[in-house]
Amino acid sequence: MSKLLILPDIHGRTFWKNPCKDISKYDKVIFLGDYMDPYDFEKISVEDAFINFEDIIDFANANTNKVILLLGNHDMPYFSKEYKNFSWYHCRHSEKFHNDIAGLFTENKNLFQIAYQYDDILFTHAGVTPGWLKTVFTEDYKLTSLNDLVWSLNNLVNTSEGLKYLYMVSKDRGGRDQYASCIWADVSDTMWYQEIMQDPDCPIQPIMNVKQVYGHTLQSYYNNEGNIDYGRAWENNNNKMLDTACAYELDTETYTIKKI
Repeated sequence: MSKLLILPDIHGRTFWKNPCKDISKYDKVIFLGDYMDPYDFEKISVEDAFINFEDIIDFANANTNKVILLLGNHDMPYFSKEYKNFSWYHCRHSEKFHNDIAGLFTENKNLFQIAYQYDDILFTHAGVTPGWLKTVFTEDYKLTSLNDLVWSLNNLVNTSEGLKYLYMVSKDRGGRDQYASCIWADVSDTMWYQEIMQDPDCPIQPIMNVKQVYGHTLQSYYNNEGNIDYGRAWENNNNKMLDTACAYELDTETYTIKKI
C-alpha cells in the first residue's frame, strides 16, 4: 500500500505547506498544477503568489525523489513562449510579472510535466477524455499501456503541434473545440466521458479502465455563514476530481481519498 499527498490547484494559496512538513509520511507528493494567477476574491496578490511559487520550487528541488509538479492551463503561457503566442485566452494572466514568472519556469523546466503515473493511476491537471485522445493520436490512439500514454502526453510540450493540442478548449470553458485537453477539460467534458463509458460498443477504449485523479474545476461554495467552504471531491467510477485550496491523501491500494 502507498500513501500519496495530492495538492490540487494552488493559485497562490499556501494550504500545501502544513501537510508537506510531514513529507516522510508519503510515498509521493503530487501537485496538480496552476501555481500562479490568484483569484481576486481570495485577495492574494501576484507578488505573494510568486513568492509562494518560489517556495514550491525550492521544496521540489529539495525533494526531487518524492515531489511531482504537473502543469495546468494557467501555467502553460508562462512555461512556453510558443504556447502563449498562439493561445488567445489567458484568464487572470499577469502581463506585468510575466517575464519573472516565465523565468522561474524556464530555470526549473526539468521539474515540470503534463502527466504522471503511479501504479495504475493517471494524474493530470484536468483529466484525459477519449475524444481528445483520438483527436490527438488519430489512428494511434489505442495506446498499448498507461506508461505509453504518459510518455506521449509529456512529449506534447516538445512540438508546436503538441502545444496546440494542449490548447484545445471546449465551449464550456469559452473555447472553440469539440474536445478539451488534459489541462483544459471541464467537468462537463468529463461527464460526457462517463456517459460513453456506459456504452459497451464504444470504439474509444484506451482510457476506459484507467484510474484518473485531477483538479482544475473549482468546487467550493458559500456556507450558511457566508464563508467559503473548500474540499469537495467529485468521484465517478474511476475518476476523482479534487477541489482546489485543500490537500488530500490518496490510498493507492483502496483508491480512496480523504481531505486533510
